[in-house]
Amino acid sequence: MASRAENEALVRAVFAAFAHGEGGFGLRRLFAENAVWTVPGRGIMAGVYRGREEIFGFLGRLPKETDGTYGSELRDVLASDERAAAMYVARGTRLGRSLELEQVLLFGIQDGLVREVLALPSDPEVFEEFWAAG
Repeated sequence: MASRAENEALVRAVFAAFAHGEGGFGLRRLFAENAVWTVPGRGIMAGVYRGREEIFGFLGRLPKETDGTYGSELRDVLASDERAAAMYVARGTRLGRSLELEQVLLFGIQDGLVREVLALPSDPEVFEEFWAAG
């Protein structure tokens, strides 16, 4: 079982890899092969992404769907021996819409790897509107 500090470092590494555009290459060592990432809602990015390839495909779509404007600013990480919560601000523009929204990612962590992620936007209506189909 990893320590709180190790789990916090893992979550910070996920955000750093995404921020530096490392995609699947940088993230592969951080996620379990059978990890699951869940995005609630009905927008184009909503769904349950199972396994590294689906998760990395989902993460790779974020900049593509926003013409490279999507980004996240990590504000804080709370961690325990098996879980972590990352509080961050998501920003981007898409189809004439702008997003600046606080969100939380809940991480399940086991053996030093991310096993599950649940995305929780602070304002689901704003989130839905931004990611609505064209």
